Amino acid sequence: MAIAVLFLASACSKMENGLSSQTGDQSFTVPKIATISSANLNYGDTILNVTYENGALNSGITGINPTNATASDAAYIISPGATTPNHGIAHKVVYGDSGYNSDGNWRSESDAQQIIAARYFPGDERRYEFSVLLKDWPVWNQGDPTNESNVFQLKVSGGENVPLMIRAQRNAIRIRYQDVSTKDIVTNLQPYVNQWIQFRIDVLWATTTTGYMRTYMKLPGQSDFVLVDEKTNYASFTGDVSNGNFGYIKWGLYVVPPNSTRTVYHDDIRIINLNQAPTATGLIWGNSVPDANPAYLDGPYTIASNLTNPTAYNNTSHVYIHPKIKYQASQNIVYVNSTSPAPNPADNVVGTPRSDFSRSTLSASGISSGAPGPGGRYLVAGWANATSATTPSAFDPTEYYEFYLEPKSGYYFNFSDVKFTVLRGGATHPNTFVLRSSVDNFATNISAPVTISGTTTATSISFNASVLSNITTPVTFRLYAYGATATSGNTSVGVNDFQVNGQVLATP
Repeated sequence: MAIAVLFLASACSKMENGLSSQTGDQSFTVPKIATISSANLNYGDTILNVTYENGALNSGITGINPTNATASDAAYIISPGATTPNHGIAHKVVYGDSGYNSDGNWRSESDAQQIIAARYFPGDERRYEFSVLLKDWPVWNQGDPTNESNVFQLKVSGGENVPLMIRAQRNAIRIRYQDVSTKDIVTNLQPYVNQWIQFRIDVLWATTTTGYMRTYMKLPGQSDFVLVDEKTNYASFTGDVSNGNFGYIKWGLYVVPPNSTRTVYHDDIRIINLNQAPTATGLIWGNSVPDANPAYLDGPYTIASNLTNPTAYNNTSHVYIHPKIKYQASQNIVYVNSTSPAPNPADNVVGTPRSDFSRSTLSASGISSGAPGPGGRYLVAGWANATSATTPSAFDPTEYYEFYLEPKSGYYFNFSDVKFTVLRGGATHPNTFVLRSSVDNFATNISAPVTISGTTTATSISFNASVLSNITTPVTFRLYAYGATATSGNTSVGVNDFQVNGQVLATP
């Protein structure tokens, strides 16, 4: 969904070190008002920033509703504020006075329901921040009413269950979730009355058990945020978008005990984007030049100008080096540990990514085209023969080309496709190809098998690898070949070049 995003305040910065320290006291500033597509949001961009520094009840932001209560002091500006020091907002409720009754209950709350950019939907990953001060909050004694006072809500429109509330009940501060489960995060709030408490709530909104909610709190005297509760593998979004439901935030005071008056202050209400910005799919590793050899005994002959990202091409090692993948040396498919032909030290390149073949069943057959250089290919022989000319050889999990690559620490793979240019050694040699990965220990095919008919012409084959996403660990691809009709002799398959395409993104 393309929505407009409202950016507020004066400057823009991104998260330092991503979210490697979830408890880190990360501060954000934001650019002046601008309208952009949500597709252009970057990780760490601030979507909404309510500071009250201009002294207005809506912080000068069109769409912020200060309160629906009619009493003149149901909402008013206070000074000083919290971390933005000049101002904050107070919400007051007097039980029994109709001026403090709104939306069917004793409440005075602000909301951002009418700000489109501040709404949330399944798939959105957001950080919500706010500071709260319980003004002159009385001590609860045994026998007093037990009404819970909400001071912050992550809501869903249409009367759906509220995904999360921050509440004060008895002498505790607690979280209440949509399934009515609760967690007391401050067992005795009295030491913190009339002091600012800071909250940070990270949420991946989801209608299935793929979401999460993590709540962090910074009490007076604490130097950093502390994780106080989390729900993972959690259905966090309670509505139905097809019915028009959407999420929004509310802050203020909702519900007070009978015959009482309560006041709460708020400041620094922010919404921050945690979704990774869309990243174009491109070459991760390999050779995008069809007439060059990325897998050759004497090294690849990659042409930098024809690469997706020429700046990542290393003119010393002559390989395409993605900046977010681990490389220890120049990489290509080589005769590592081979005895025939005898290894040349310049050929035995060890590192990651790396490539090889199943040496227990197959053997290197050298090069084709007679000499090293563009147009050569990496030949492997010894593929299984057919039991009869009319019964092609079956898939054999021990016969494969192998390609290994690993993301740098703090990054993950989203694969899109893996492509090869292959050539059969003859009309009766293997003609069907399957790609599998170590993600499931090579148990299943990555997309459907590919069968070719050419024998003397190099043929391009492609496998859709989009099922492999959020891969943070090393991954090995294996290309299997079978379908030979030769009943004897040495069958071979050559790989001219390969491309591993997708994204390498920072881990949230």
